[in-house]
Amino acid sequence: MGIGAACVREFLSAGWKVSVIALPGLELDRLASSGVLTTAGDITCSQVRETVVEQTLRTYGRIDVLINNAGIGLYALPTEVTLDNFRRLLEVNVMAPLALSQLVIPVMSKQSSGTIVNIGSVAGIVSLPWAAAYSASKSALHALHDSLLRELRGGPVHLVKVCPGIVNTGFRKHVLGGVAPVAVRNLDRIVSPEAVAVRILRAIERRNRTVYIPRLGSLVRAGRLFGAVADGSLSWAAL
Repeated sequence: MGIGAACVREFLSAGWKVSVIALPGLELDRLASSGVLTTAGDITCSQVRETVVEQTLRTYGRIDVLINNAGIGLYALPTEVTLDNFRRLLEVNVMAPLALSQLVIPVMSKQSSGTIVNIGSVAGIVSLPWAAAYSASKSALHALHDSLLRELRGGPVHLVKVCPGIVNTGFRKHVLGGVAPVAVRNLDRIVSPEAVAVRILRAIERRNRTVYIPRLGSLVRAGRLFGAVADGSLSWAAL
């Protein structure tokens, strides 16, 4: 669902052959019935990750693009977040993308081409007090992405970092715990998953390195949007 499902639709419309890994469910079953290669399982399991890579190579013969999109949220202040939930969050949002990247990089290097897309977040740039663990996980993913970028520089594997703002998906309803603050739930400046998928496809085709969705998010990194005033606003939204 969400960004992942939108990407599948966008890539299929572009003529791609798509392989999907997700938890078992009706949406995944529908994809399988439409001809998409599917693997059902928990992405934090090493055997499941190895299976999807092996199955994709066996079916298609190569892996041109890896989209590290799987992610989960958690609403909790840093003084209240449980370590078990934080650990699970890191396994899904950080460890799994790194592990999948480690599996496909040798494949892409042997092919002399390939792209890895890591779905980060503006929340990984600006720490959100009501989602401290989520911000930490996305910040960690950004750091790993940047490290991979430097390690693989000059080689055949291209990396794209995508930093969305709030996307109109069911993400906030399927978090590990907590609820979004009212101010966050009522935000109306959100982007559609379809818009994110279009930008991802464009970034892959144009070999962009970093994508902010909406583009206003780039101001966050530049430090022009969030300062002392934003700190006050973020604290207010956490109430």
